[in-house]
Amino acid sequence: MEIRFVPGDAIDTLKWNSCVHYATNGNIFGYRWYLDAVTRDWDALVEGDYESVLPLPWRKTWLGRKELVQPMLIRELGIFSIHVLSAARIAAFLEAVPKDFGAGQLHFNELIRSTTHQRFAWSEQANFQLLLAEPYETIADQYSSRLWSVLAEAEKKGYMPVTSIKPERVAAYFLAQGAANKARTREFHGLQRLMYNALHRGWGFSMGVVDQHQNLLAADFFFNSHGKVISGLGKQPAAVCASGALPLLYDNLIRSQAGRPAILDLNGNEPLSDLLGAQRNTYPVVSIR
Repeated sequence: MEIRFVPGDAIDTLKWNSCVHYATNGNIFGYRWYLDAVTRDWDALVEGDYESVLPLPWRKTWLGRKELVQPMLIRELGIFSIHVLSAARIAAFLEAVPKDFGAGQLHFNELIRSTTHQRFAWSEQANFQLLLAEPYETIADQYSSRLWSVLAEAEKKGYMPVTSIKPERVAAYFLAQGAANKARTREFHGLQRLMYNALHRGWGFSMGVVDQHQNLLAADFFFNSHGKVISGLGKQPAAVCASGALPLLYDNLIRSQAGRPAILDLNGNEPLSDLLGAQRNTYPVVSIR
């Protein structure tokens, strides 16, 4: 197989997006518009006429060296291919990663299995997903007893689910959930770009929960892609979950999406997963030794 290095500014956008769209393991994170929204510097490895692609996001260290880096707001990337992701194909892509990337790591997607390579080490990260194909009542049977108590308490407090929250308000909520720093501010702007891009394409929607005074207590933005409904905010502070606001948001989401042949992807939110009874799976983290 022919695998070549392609600088970011030389990538054929139409062919790239087509590969990600039709890949056996395609996901929202691989589209060019998504990558461009959250990272400035990325190149790629391309097989043939964009039959398989591997984005290589990078940054320069303080010594001026290039290192691979997993971009903010992107859980997983990896090799996207219309072909079978065999061990030989994975190994060939790893071998083709330029040697001037002297350090760093990338998160590969869940359908890529580890393979032996002297230059790269493999580890695993956890994610959590819930099947939406069944009726709401069947899915709710998996809820923990703790979740029902939390939902009852949220109802007593007068919490109310809302939809179609503006991206600026969701992003402001996201910004307020973390410590103020430059990285968080970049994520804030990146998230707004992602949400507007998804809304423009009809690939996303927002939901939230407010109190009786219309104060926003919980929010999330969900991307629709490749048979998944993916949380854009992912992990949130435990207090938002414990208050009942975030569980109420997700219960309302499940009510509205139940019966669809889709998967709800919690994007690493383990506390919420425990309440909803979601399934744990893993994806590989590939690091240069």
